[in-house]
Amino acid sequence: MNDFDSLYKELVEHIVQLENKFIKQYIPADPALLPSVYDLDVRAYCILSHAAFEQFFEQVALKVMIQSIDNWMEPERKINGSLLALAAFSDKRLKYDETTSDIPFDNLKNTFEAAKKSLSQLIIKKNHGISADDLATILLPVGLHIHTDINLRNSLNQLVRQRGEYAHNGTLNSVLAPEDAQKYVSDCLLLCNDIVKKANDKFE
Repeated sequence: MNDFDSLYKELVEHIVQLENKFIKQYIPADPALLPSVYDLDVRAYCILSHAAFEQFFEQVALKVMIQSIDNWMEPERKINGSLLALAAFSDKRLKYDETTSDIPFDNLKNTFEAAKKSLSQLIIKKNHGISADDLATILLPVGLHIHTDINLRNSLNQLVRQRGEYAHNGTLNSVLAPEDAQKYVSDCLLLCNDIVKKANDKFE
């Protein structure tokens, strides 16, 4: 099992733990149960699931970046789409320096090191979510993108909205049903699985 598959396996196991802890007891739905009974549990499930997804996407982006650069640094000078995306992302352009012994290599190495530093700081210090825009910010520089399926994107947006309102407002106009929360999270897992496949494809 490679690094990306291991990350996804750990994510799934963690999500299952959250589901068992917070919402499993409310599924299937009991019509006689008041929303106030499960409200806090659903909130916790959404917020913690969101945090797990955020960490997963960040880890994938970092691993793709590091592995792409490391593969290029090897004698074989392996190049993939992620390396090209990093070069485009970097703000350090090629520059002639007569003091270097290997001008093309040294220039490109500086370009990739600059991209690595910038993207690492972006992911570690500035990323705070899993909205489509947030994910594009950290995935596009390594040549990845989330699935365009409208239903999966809708579930992602719903989880982002729920997390935002829970975390920042503390209240909602309506309480999310446990089954809906479970569906949103399950769809987000499908997005994560798709990202793992795309990450693996970069290194075949």
